[in-house]
Amino acid sequence: SFHMIGDQLHRVPAFATPPGPTGGLIVLQEWWGINDQIKKTATDMAAATGCRIVIPDLFRSKVAYEAQEAEHLLGGLDWGQALHDVNASSLFLRSQGCERVGVMGFCMGGALALGGASLLPEIDAAVCFYGWNKALSDVTKMSKPVQCHFGVQDDIAGFSDAQTAQDLKQALQKSGCMLEFHTYERLGHGFMNGTEWGREMNEKLGRPPIRDDCIAEATQRSVDFLRKHVLQQRYGASS
Repeated sequence: SFHMIGDQLHRVPAFATPPGPTGGLIVLQEWWGINDQIKKTATDMAAATGCRIVIPDLFRSKVAYEAQEAEHLLGGLDWGQALHDVNASSLFLRSQGCERVGVMGFCMGGALALGGASLLPEIDAAVCFYGWNKALSDVTKMSKPVQCHFGVQDDIAGFSDAQTAQDLKQALQKSGCMLEFHTYERLGHGFMNGTEWGREMNEKLGRPPIRDDCIAEATQRSVDFLRKHVLQQRYGASS
């Protein structure tokens, strides 16, 4: 359902699953905005983990259907403001009874997930899919558990290509944080976009084919990570 979260100084429109769970998960969109793909991902993660999910609307209802539109939306993003949105989401989940809060993001959202885990004390763990904004935070100082997923065939230089992924891995290793870093040899950018639209856009952009087995593998890795680091009390695992 749709909520306005935050306080009088910073209001954020967001989609949220019903209250009840003791673990919270913020799901952050790609540069397309909150489309059917990100809603499906959030719904699937809620079912698989038992977390309460919040998707803050970073673009304030704007959605892109072509890469040029999406590039325009991303170009207009205030990254600092977006981090405020992530923080408001974490505080909302805490206020609703969530004892621990994770953040998961894709592309632009992946970069924000890393930034949120670096800079926001209310975030307990992060799952990052194919995105790193090096200017957003110093990940060599990361103290939270992090899981990353990158496609080796990703061609977005300086953001999610293979060299950037390797640089990110080394920086996170330097931090000493608990780290899981997964790479997928045959996959490119956006490889989790398994909806019909996502597959069509992937082909249109000339990227390697979407693979259901890889989506399932990455999803299960994410679920296991979130169960351990966000739902640790429920599942009896330690971090």
